Amino acid sequence: MKRVFYFILISLVPFFAVAQHSFPDSVFAVLQKATTDSMRYLANMEIGYYYSENDRDTSVFYYNKAFLIARNNKNKLAEASALSMLGYQLSMKGQYSRSLQYLLDAFSRIKEDDGNKSKWMFSPGFKSTQEAYHDVALSRNQGIYSALMRNTENKEQELLYLKQSIVTAKRVNYLWRVAVSDLNLTGAYLKLNKPDSALIFGTEGLKYIRQTDEKKYESALLIELGNIYFKKGQIDQARQYYYDAMQSAQHNNASSHTCWANFALCNYYLKEKNTDSSLYYANKTMALYFYSATPSHIFTLGDVYENLFKSYQLKNEFDSAFKYQGLTRLSNDSIYKDRIRKLADFQNLGFAEQMRLRDIEKEKLSYQSKIRIYALLAGIGIFMLIAFLLYRNMRNRKKANIHLQKQRDEIIHQKATVEETLNNLKSTQAQLIQSEKMASLGELTAGIAHEIQNPLNFVNNFSEVSKELLDEMKMELDAGKFEDAKEIANDVIQNLEKINHHGKRADAIVKGMLQHSRSSSATKEPTDINALTDEYIRLCYHGLRAKDKSFNATIKTDFDESLQKINIFPQDIGRVVLNLLTNAFYAVDEKKKACQAELVEAGLKYEPIVSIQTKKLHDKVEIKVSDNGSGIPQIIVDKIFQPFFTTKPTGQGTGLGLSLSYDIITKGHGGELKVETSEAEGTTFIIQLPVTHA
Repeated sequence: MKRVFYFILISLVPFFAVAQHSFPDSVFAVLQKATTDSMRYLANMEIGYYYSENDRDTSVFYYNKAFLIARNNKNKLAEASALSMLGYQLSMKGQYSRSLQYLLDAFSRIKEDDGNKSKWMFSPGFKSTQEAYHDVALSRNQGIYSALMRNTENKEQELLYLKQSIVTAKRVNYLWRVAVSDLNLTGAYLKLNKPDSALIFGTEGLKYIRQTDEKKYESALLIELGNIYFKKGQIDQARQYYYDAMQSAQHNNASSHTCWANFALCNYYLKEKNTDSSLYYANKTMALYFYSATPSHIFTLGDVYENLFKSYQLKNEFDSAFKYQGLTRLSNDSIYKDRIRKLADFQNLGFAEQMRLRDIEKEKLSYQSKIRIYALLAGIGIFMLIAFLLYRNMRNRKKANIHLQKQRDEIIHQKATVEETLNNLKSTQAQLIQSEKMASLGELTAGIAHEIQNPLNFVNNFSEVSKELLDEMKMELDAGKFEDAKEIANDVIQNLEKINHHGKRADAIVKGMLQHSRSSSATKEPTDINALTDEYIRLCYHGLRAKDKSFNATIKTDFDESLQKINIFPQDIGRVVLNLLTNAFYAVDEKKKACQAELVEAGLKYEPIVSIQTKKLHDKVEIKVSDNGSGIPQIIVDKIFQPFFTTKPTGQGTGLGLSLSYDIITKGHGGELKVETSEAEGTTFIIQLPVTHA
């Protein structure tokens, strides 16, 4: 019988996603007929989730009932899930301190999970197995905790826990949770005025949520994407996203998102100065706001009044505009005071938690102090015993003095050994740095040799041909064939012109290299970044081809032609670009070698691609070097700029290339060197240099 009711509830989930109006009655019927606590728990959680974006008080009521059932059954993960959902609702209601308590309790219960397979789990958008329940609960609580951090203006903690939530969710393929965290990251980066980063997460979130059966937050993603395009000035595209969001919100029972979509459309028509439409959507927002459970981090009642004020002002109905202007001020004052009070409560709770942790730390230190005192007393007792024995026996004392002298000598010897080791280490470090420089020089030399070899080959070939033509011309002259001799002379002249042309080409290459070799001086030079970058691409590629004929890769360039010359040390920047390009070519070549057999077997083909882009950013110049290699594991990303850290096999890298590059960019030029990477997809290194013109 228990199994029958469980399958009834599970089988109703797809039906609830389509037939929204019959959903509560259907679940209430299951709840009334449920004969087990597990069924009652799941039904209460389902009802709470149904009301989550419509009626937060009702949602809290049913989540509380679910929590009590889980607690009576001592089911830790079920308790944690209910506490997470309660924490979310309380955070959206502005009860930050209670929300924090619930979420911290949820973390504790997840940690206390004993691995017992008799578990319950309510996980929207995911048909999880019991083995995945722990990570499902953890990723959800991490995501909800990040929302609390957002609402309490803890931006760093918000981003940290959102990214942790995504990592945990992806571990068990919990795509719905990944999508919701992507939604929140989209909003976070939009507030940080990073619309391009926001667009990446918004697009990914929309893709993931459409792969699940639960699409309640699809509308929120569509609105955020609309906001991105609105911010980027693509307002027609933004409007279409807002209309799509409204349709999705109405279909998926998310009244707060319907209200939000109307608010966004009002802003759109205000920008377009469309008086009738802006007033229409401002009134719709007002009508929906009071029962839609719209959270204050999106917009407040004061924002609603302000849109009405702007709409009436645009319509030249100044009496109504004046009325809503006053309501805007009153509402904002009230909201501001209420928010200050709630944030103060939250901070007080955080302070109390810190005090509790400090007391625990004090107790720990006190215990450690007692241990030290006992150890000290024991040591004193032993010392007294030794002193007494030494007093009784002078011979033993003499032996002890001799022993101490030996120890002193040993310490002096060890000190000398350590100093010698330190000197050897410094010498080795200097050798490694020189080795790294010589490696760069070798790569440059190979590239230069290849560049010069082509014109030299032309010079040699045309010289040999000219010699043969002159011998032939002598024969024709001896035979009296002057017309044929003239034609041969014309051919010789053409060959000499080509020799001259390719000689000048080789001369230009040499002069260019000498120009770059002059930057060892302490003076910066006006440099064309595009030309320098293009030159080092060719040198690096030809250098690698000279060492390994089988090496090949596609090079894509995207140079900003509007860039002007800037003052830099050209050789140093060239060394950085060369190092990054060498690493990129190495990464794609290694990936090609590693997966060649698998790709051939699957009938696929991997194309190694290295891209380089230059771009003007306000008062900076940006250079991006990207590859589609295997990427850098997240666990070592923070270490790659450390001296001597390398992922290459022994003997293939010193671990100084990126460290020296970082010093050249940051210390030598006052710029930034950053990395963006995704495992199995590739890596991008970003150089940003301050613009100082000649």
